[in-house]
Amino acid sequence: MVKATKKTKRSGRTNALLEIIVLVVVIIIVNIIASQYPKRFDLTKEKRYTLSETSANLAAKVQDVIYFKVYLENKDLSSKFKRLRTATIDMLDEFRDLTHNKVQYEFVDPLGGKTDEEKNKIMEQLLNKGLEPYNDIEENLESEKRNLIIPGAEVTYGGGATYTVNFLSTDLGNAGEASINSSIENLEYEIANVIRKCITPKQKRIAILRGHGELEENQMADLTRSLSDNYSIEKFNLNLRDTNFLRQFLDSAWDKSLSDTMDLARMILTRSVKKLSYYDGVVIAKPTEPFEDDEAYILDQYFMGGGKLIWMIEPVMAEMDSLIGQPENKMICPDYNNGNAMAMLSKYGATLNSNILQDLKCNFIPITNQLKNNQIEKKAWVYYPVFLNSENKHPIVKNLDIVLGRFTGNIKLAKRNNLKISPLLVSSEFTKLQFSPAQVDLAIIKENNNPKYIESFKSGHQVVGALFEGEFNSYAYKPGSTAGLPVKKSVENSMIVIADGDIARNDVNKSTGEIIALGFDRLSKRTFANKKFMLNCFDYLFDESGLIEVRTKEITLRLLDRARINEAAGEDEWFSEKTKWQIINSVFPVLAIIIFGIINAWIRRRKYAR
Repeated sequence: MVKATKKTKRSGRTNALLEIIVLVVVIIIVNIIASQYPKRFDLTKEKRYTLSETSANLAAKVQDVIYFKVYLENKDLSSKFKRLRTATIDMLDEFRDLTHNKVQYEFVDPLGGKTDEEKNKIMEQLLNKGLEPYNDIEENLESEKRNLIIPGAEVTYGGGATYTVNFLSTDLGNAGEASINSSIENLEYEIANVIRKCITPKQKRIAILRGHGELEENQMADLTRSLSDNYSIEKFNLNLRDTNFLRQFLDSAWDKSLSDTMDLARMILTRSVKKLSYYDGVVIAKPTEPFEDDEAYILDQYFMGGGKLIWMIEPVMAEMDSLIGQPENKMICPDYNNGNAMAMLSKYGATLNSNILQDLKCNFIPITNQLKNNQIEKKAWVYYPVFLNSENKHPIVKNLDIVLGRFTGNIKLAKRNNLKISPLLVSSEFTKLQFSPAQVDLAIIKENNNPKYIESFKSGHQVVGALFEGEFNSYAYKPGSTAGLPVKKSVENSMIVIADGDIARNDVNKSTGEIIALGFDRLSKRTFANKKFMLNCFDYLFDESGLIEVRTKEITLRLLDRARINEAAGEDEWFSEKTKWQIINSVFPVLAIIIFGIINAWIRRRKYAR
């Protein structure tokens, strides 16, 4: 009986040893297979670590090494930026796997160990390249830490062209937990977008329209410079009163001995439409002079044929520089003479009224208070509305920071079965519409705290920018037209209309000619998301890869209540809320393992003791 018991114990020990050996062998085999055929499993509910099909298709086209030099590295990073850093690593790893190690990266601290003078020089260099710094502030009950970081990267493709990418989305310059979450949501898009810049040749051609008092070349320099990474940007003079425009047609016209001036005019119109159709899209940026009937015809037929339009147009003439230069800081704002342009847009489903939008949700301007020793004070300026996009899920504006408007109009949207209209820029509900001829008076800032004045802002939400998609009726078509010209209805097409001619205007230093970054407001010293908004508009209309749709990805933010976490321990409590959760997260897992080990040992002892 004793011998049998010993034999049983020996057999039990042998089985246990065999189990351990088999387990070790299995683990080794699994690791070998995993190293040869790596595979990551995304167990998150929203599939935050799973790349979209669009990103996967882009990754498959990478032929050479894409090197990311990421500057989000600092020994004093706050917890929220550590989270962004970790998410950036995870996303880069996903792209590295899909490109078979062609995406490579390293994290460096460009400011580490540098003197203040060296830091300033490095910051200036990175800013000129398009990388935006951020002052990382971490607060707790005991102290406050400030740390200057660069949440972005320089990206080089095959040792050739270098691009920059910013990973941080802010809320008017502030990066709270929600902003960090938005930044993490956008990581796939930002990384995929810069990969697209690296591998995609400039195929789409964009024309910036000239000839009607549009924004000057230097006033759009920052936007066109950024657009040139992905598109071929050219100027197009559409002014039939300009002999330089007509000369390109006249020589060939007389060679063909056209029978009369009617044939000549028809030929010029037809060839103008054909010449404009060479471009995939046309930008009309703040025209201040009217379009002639024939010019409107050319634009209309170009649009009917599939060319896309981006309108930045305002119906009322109002400029801040003009206001400051007027006696008593008052000015009368009449309409621009843009009859044909306004009629075209109305035909397409976007009616711009002759008014100026005032919004209590607005930017501020600096005002000198002579009663307080000429101190500079910030005053709300209702003619500079700001557009918050937190509730808008359209990919053009999703997770976008605040966009600034200046003396904007509003758009009345048509209801048509063949049109899909998506509002992009929408005011707050506290608005007022001032119809032209409108008097703008700087003294209105004195009414900012007047209850009756505030109560007068009751026009509700107003649309200032919108996307139109579908079939459009021709503005130029008239009943009885023959030979199929002009075309009566467009092919499936799209356009964007913004009732603000300055939405894409960058400021220019008058003394030096320096181009100021688009979105930076020199009066309030704030940076808005105007450039990002415009770039998203172009990508939505012209990028056939569908990459912009990646911006619809959402990640659920599961945060602790920071106010509760920072509460001190009460009189009847042993620990503060923060300490309690630290103990729970550090001690409980260890206790669980110990308890599991004790129970497992007890079960095995009972099993093999029989």
